Amino acid sequence: MERRKTNRIIKRLEVKFHTGIEKTAITSDLSEAGMFIRTNQGVAPGSIISIKLCLSNSQEIFLSGKVIRSMRTMSGLIGETKSGMGIELVNPPPNYTDYVQSILA
Repeated sequence: MERRKTNRIIKRLEVKFHTGIEKTAITSDLSEAGMFIRTNQGVAPGSIISIKLCLSNSQEIFLSGKVIRSMRTMSGLIGETKSGMGIELVNPPPNYTDYVQSILA
């Protein structure tokens, strides 16, 4: 059963997030309301994190998000599960929603 309310698009972009210590990861998909960040260093669900999305044209978009789910796959396992965090964005700025709409079109 699909629980997502908005369309997602596969997009690999560098992302930096922190709750005190900055960590670098990569997105696996984006939507207007959220994203999935691929990382083995996820944080607990319910946490609010600061996110810096690094676009391919050297621009950066600063976001805030709530961790909805965090999962870690043990290395060597094969399947569809991926390590990372599902993020629900908190008041995404217009430059982010404009960017997502531009790649969805």
